[in-house]
Amino acid sequence: MTVTPKLSSTDVQYALYTAKKILNFSKNRRAGSPGEQQAQNIILEELSHYCDSVSTQGFKTHPGAGTLLEKLLCCLLIFSALLFCISTGKGLVAPVAVSLIISLVVFCVFSYKIVFDGKMLDFITPSKRSKNILGIKNSGATPKTRVVLVARTDSAPVHRFSFFGKRTPYILSLCAMAGNTLLFVSELFYLFSGAPENSTLFKLFQGLCLAFIPIYMGAILLVNNKKTTTGLYSSIIPSVTLLSVAKKFFEESFRYPNTEICFLFVGSDYSSHAGSYAFAKKYKRVFRDIPTFFICLEEIEDPKKPAIIYRDSSGTNGSTDIASIISDAAENLNISTVSESFLLGTGSYSPFAKERFPACSLGTTQKTRPKSSRLTKETELTVSSIGELLIEALNYFDGEIL
Repeated sequence: MTVTPKLSSTDVQYALYTAKKILNFSKNRRAGSPGEQQAQNIILEELSHYCDSVSTQGFKTHPGAGTLLEKLLCCLLIFSALLFCISTGKGLVAPVAVSLIISLVVFCVFSYKIVFDGKMLDFITPSKRSKNILGIKNSGATPKTRVVLVARTDSAPVHRFSFFGKRTPYILSLCAMAGNTLLFVSELFYLFSGAPENSTLFKLFQGLCLAFIPIYMGAILLVNNKKTTTGLYSSIIPSVTLLSVAKKFFEESFRYPNTEICFLFVGSDYSSHAGSYAFAKKYKRVFRDIPTFFICLEEIEDPKKPAIIYRDSSGTNGSTDIASIISDAAENLNISTVSESFLLGTGSYSPFAKERFPACSLGTTQKTRPKSSRLTKETELTVSSIGELLIEALNYFDGEIL
C-alpha cells in the first residue's frame, strides 16, 4: 500500500520562507501590476522544480473596474436622492422622473456587474496584462480524474474601515441597494399620487431617502484603490501552501495512481476573476477528456474555522460532491468545517462552475475579522492544516484512502 506523503515541519518552513520572499520582493500586488508579476515570477520559478510540466497563459484585465463602477453608482444615488427630495418639496414632476430613471439604471448596472460579475463595462478602467501559471503532476498510470488546486496571485485593495469584518463591503452594498429600492418606490408613489406639493407623507420619504446618503458615502470611501493589502492570507499563504504540497510530492517521488494533479495560480483574481475566466474559457474543451474538479482557495487566515463555499449571490452553484469530499476529509483530520455562501458577488469557484466544471471554494469563515498581516506561529498551523486537508481530499478523488 502506498503511503500518502504528509507535510513535515520542513515543508511548512519552506512555505513560510517563500511567503517572506514574496512579501519582500513584490510590493503592492495590484492586479496587472509589476508587484503581481514579481510574485508570479517567484511562484513560477519554484513550481518549475516540482511539476512535470509548467506553462503560463497571458490575458488582458481591467483592474478596479468593479470598484470604480460601484463608486459611480453611489454618486448617482446621492444625486438622485437629493434631486428627489428637492423636487417633491416643490411639486415638480420631470426631475422626479429623471431620478426614477437613474434609480432604475443603478439597479440594472449593479445587478449586472456586482451581482452577476458582468464584463462588458470593464472598459471604464485602463487594461493591463496579467498571467496564469499552471503546473501539472502526472498520475502514475493513465489518469481517470483530474483535480485542479487554485490560488490567486494578486492582492485586494485596502479597505479604510471594517465595522463588520469581512462582510463590511457586502453589507454596505446591500444597504445601498436597499436605499435605492426605497428611493425607487418613493418616486413611483410620488408620480402616481399626482405629484403633491409639501405632503407630510413625502416629507417622511424625503427623510428616509436622505438617511441613506451616509451609507452611499461609506461605500464610496470604503476602498482605497491606490493601496493594496499585503495579501498574506488571501493570496500568499494559499499559494505557498500549494507549492509546499507540490514540493512534498516531488521529494517523495509520489504520484496518485489514477489522478492528475494541477496547481493553478490565477492572476488578477481581484479584478472580476479575470484570470479564472481566461483559464476556464481556454481549457473548457481541453479538460473535458477526463472528469476534472476545481478546488479554489479563498482567504485562509484561521485554520480552526475553515469554510466550504459553493453558493453565491449570482446563482452559480458549485459542486456539492466536492464540498462533501472536503467535509469528509476534514472530519478524518478532526477539523470542523462550516458551509457558507457569498452574500454578494461571486466566489473564486464561479468562473469554472459557469463553464460546467465541478468546482468549490475553501476558505476561512467570513464571520471572522481581519487579523494581523504578519507571519505568526498560527500561520505555520494554517499551512500545515490546510495542506493536510488538501492532501486528504485528493486521496478521496483518487478513489480510495491510500
